[in-house]
Amino acid sequence: MNQWSLKRWWHNRKSIIIHVIEGVALFWLFVEIASYSTSGEVDSFLKKIWVFSLAFVIILIISFVLNKPKNSFAYKLRAKDSFIEIKVGDAFKNRGALVIPFNDHLDVSLGGNVKKSKSLQSQLIRKYYSGREEHLESDIFSKIDKSQAPVAIGTTIEIAQNNKTFYLLVNSRKKTNNRVESNEGEFMLSIAKLWRYISSESGRNSNITIPLLSTDHGRINTNRVAVIKEIIDSYIYVSKHKNVSDRLIISIHPSDLEKGDIDLDDLDEFLKFSCKHYKEVTYSDEPEGQAISSSVTNNIAQ
Repeated sequence: MNQWSLKRWWHNRKSIIIHVIEGVALFWLFVEIASYSTSGEVDSFLKKIWVFSLAFVIILIISFVLNKPKNSFAYKLRAKDSFIEIKVGDAFKNRGALVIPFNDHLDVSLGGNVKKSKSLQSQLIRKYYSGREEHLESDIFSKIDKSQAPVAIGTTIEIAQNNKTFYLLVNSRKKTNNRVESNEGEFMLSIAKLWRYISSESGRNSNITIPLLSTDHGRINTNRVAVIKEIIDSYIYVSKHKNVSDRLIISIHPSDLEKGDIDLDDLDEFLKFSCKHYKEVTYSDEPEGQAISSSVTNNIAQ
């Protein structure tokens, strides 16, 4: 168990202590009731130290199980038929489609750096293309003209391999030294165009997993928590008007918890509030002759 895991357990310490106290109190109440009901005949057994110690250990284990730090949580968007889930783990193990970040040259090698890395792109090549990067490149350029590179930020290429759909999202720019870079504006533009593509041009996907884009290679000047919150906000904004998917899964690699000092309990509260309390603003034409503005706010749903 690493240091960050211990911090998450420590965060739940009050709840654990309360459950232990409640469990011990309930056990002792049972002992007293049993003692009274049997005229004290069970005292010689239930009040033995080893019996109490065993009961205490069981209560302690149950308290830890009940307060185990959550690795995933999901909430339904108010008035919609879709969910947003935050999940710690391997993005490739989630059901449904997966978003994979790419640079604007759609370079699957980067001078051999891709194979050396542990990136999602590297895993895609290894797990679904048997390590043959040229096969992935062939699939990409069967969808888009190679002469168009570099392509625009936010360009989304949809491919399928072994019955799994992948959205290759261009969210960074390739530099001359085979490295990539991005900025906050390009990050926000790329995810906005991603939702637009999926909702308007892609086939229906029940589940879509998106990783923490732009936080490792081509890192933007912001933290992982801000990236997660922006993904949530942008998805909710688009979902007000278009049906993107039944479930969006924001995948957090376990190593990102400590790297980004991510407080999952804080994100849990943020996601719950965002899904329940987002605003919907409806506009209608201004009655003729009553105002200068071309529209008025017709309704704001809290």
